[in-house]
Amino acid sequence: METKSSAGQTFATYLARQYIAQKGFKAGTVPEANALVSAADIVLTLSDGLRFEILCLVDREANPGKRFGLSRDAVEAVAKDCLKYSGAMNRTKLPVTIHVMEVGPQPGAGPDRERLKPFKRRGLFSKAVLVAWLVDTATPSVWCNGAFNGLLLGRRFIERLMREPRASDAELQRPAPALPQKARLPLVTCTLLALLAAVFAAELIYGIGPWSGPLAPAIRTLVALGGLNSSLVLQSGEWYRVLTAAFLHADAFHLLLNGVALYMAGYVLETLVGRAWFLALFVIGALGGSFLSLAINPANMVSVGASGAIMGLLAAAYVCSFRFRAGAERVQIQMGLLQVLVPSLIPIAVSRTGQHIDFAAHLGGALIGLAIGLIVLKTWREASPLPRFSGFAAAVSLAGFAAVALAIVPVRTHYDGYVLELQLMPDDQLPKTAAESKSRSADLVMRYPRDPRSRLYRATVLLEERNAAAAEQELRTGLNEERLLKTKFTPDLESRMRTMLALVLLDKGQAGEAKAVARPICGVARDAARETLGRYQLCD
Repeated sequence: METKSSAGQTFATYLARQYIAQKGFKAGTVPEANALVSAADIVLTLSDGLRFEILCLVDREANPGKRFGLSRDAVEAVAKDCLKYSGAMNRTKLPVTIHVMEVGPQPGAGPDRERLKPFKRRGLFSKAVLVAWLVDTATPSVWCNGAFNGLLLGRRFIERLMREPRASDAELQRPAPALPQKARLPLVTCTLLALLAAVFAAELIYGIGPWSGPLAPAIRTLVALGGLNSSLVLQSGEWYRVLTAAFLHADAFHLLLNGVALYMAGYVLETLVGRAWFLALFVIGALGGSFLSLAINPANMVSVGASGAIMGLLAAAYVCSFRFRAGAERVQIQMGLLQVLVPSLIPIAVSRTGQHIDFAAHLGGALIGLAIGLIVLKTWREASPLPRFSGFAAAVSLAGFAAVALAIVPVRTHYDGYVLELQLMPDDQLPKTAAESKSRSADLVMRYPRDPRSRLYRATVLLEERNAAAAEQELRTGLNEERLLKTKFTPDLESRMRTMLALVLLDKGQAGEAKAVARPICGVARDAARETLGRYQLCD
């Protein structure tokens, strides 16, 4: 192939050099495809371990009137002979693609199109993919017999080269963008994996309620330790959950899958973009996953897992892999990332609690990772081995992990409240009628001795049985559960209990103590309780 300056080249020669510089093609081909060399002016080959493509260029500027010299069947036979050079995906052999491209003025474009139309794949499962092109340098325009006129096969690339000023030899031969000199131990990745494992151990140690499945903590545990739930975030203002949820996992299998995916992303990305950007992308991905989860998921869903953060890392790693020159190394990295990323977005990967797959977190993390990855790639100086704005990335990382550390305080505070809830009757155990509360009062006190409601039910029954002393004891025991009364119930329950106890004491002639019992509710009692307190003059 000629190597004279681009200004004096035919467009076919210039196009071939661009395919070499930007697409990873190399001049020449394998022995099995020698027939193509005699049928075209320039033959290029792309072999990256998966794809095997041959580009046959006929230079009709240098050789007016020349046509590609092989039949469709002959080209298909060459493609089949070259199948041993293509790679496989999921044990399925990938096809060989041969592009036939005639480049130059096309005065007989109509007949030429009819002649080249048959150069296409015979069927969906054929391993020989043929594509025909006419590149008219006079118009300029591009015709292709592939889908959407070759839009997905590189038509825009050719049109842009015809439209823009030609690049100089120096620009075409510029060195590859700088990359880190050697792979580093993914220290931050390993630290994150250790942190996720430690948090999961804490879920098991401090679990509220029994485990289930493969070391699966109860939903109450996940909520208590910072799981994401829209009502708790949007209504109760517990915003720390948008980050803490990323460090929790629903069971051991969930943790294992996320751990493998995190290591794959970190192995590529931590070395490529540096530790500051890697951590920043983890934090940003976690936030993106959580916010889309809040926007889409049902209000009663509890979401946990590092899936959003990991999807953000995988998407960013895929985008940033274009920093590598086209070739086998880049393809291998991208295929490894896509094998994890794509199934997770279908979704079939496990990121669930209560049989729900948190597709929103997967998608939210991937979208934000894709966006940030594009920004990183576009602003990355070619001479620099690491992206720009590492200081900003470090600040994001520090802010994110500082927020997680500070979240320990509200998590610790709310955790005690969730533990207390274990002492309460579940909703399905609450009596539905007065008769049921009367018949079950003794059993409820025995099963839920710290629930103030069970004491109220029992005191009511004892008063009907004229056992005022026992009723007084039940009411006092219930009122001693001050924390439960203040945090888990409305003030009405305490008002009812204090009003009932004050009347018992008043009936015993202990007016002073009755007023002391009633005093805390004198200003807040409502309806029947307020009327009763007033009638018996229990409030000063």
